[in-house]
Amino acid sequence: MTPRVGQVSGHYAGAFTRLAAFVVDWLIILAVYGFILASAQFVLELLAGLEVDLSAADPIWYWVGFVAWAFVYMVFGLAITGRTIGKGLVGLKVVTREGAPISPGRAAVRVIVMPLSFALLGLGFLGIILGRERRALHDVISGCAVVYDWGDRPAELPTPLTRYLERRGATVITEVAASESALSPTSNVDAGQ
Repeated sequence: MTPRVGQVSGHYAGAFTRLAAFVVDWLIILAVYGFILASAQFVLELLAGLEVDLSAADPIWYWVGFVAWAFVYMVFGLAITGRTIGKGLVGLKVVTREGAPISPGRAAVRVIVMPLSFALLGLGFLGIILGRERRALHDVISGCAVVYDWGDRPAELPTPLTRYLERRGATVITEVAASESALSPTSNVDAGQ
């Protein structure tokens, strides 16, 4: 998978961005699971008149429900859009090594084997830091890669900063504009890119 020069999308995702997405996803999983338990407890108390504390119930069922909810959250997000909410917020997408969308089966395998990366004392994550393709153990096993995906737009300075620098007399040349002006006879960048 080779991204175009100057494009944000297509580059392998780094460790910090992946960690940020992971933290956001787990905060969402915990919050929604807590809401589900509180809602179920409220409905049971309201309709059946039972006073139940689902969080203090049998711990095995509590954790089975939690793991099931986390699995559904991750697999559905990856299977439908190639990203979870956390990955979407930081601009990441899970794709095959060739850059194609992942199948629901591949998404399920990736989520099922993800605990292996943790189980080996975190050594399963070394590939994100040391590997050329920045793939963790669960990415390798499932045949996936995590890439930046902010859409097909150039990697350039934010507009307010660009305007500020131009007002101060600085000439701002983005990598895309410089590379495209070298390739084309005109310096105008096509609006469709």
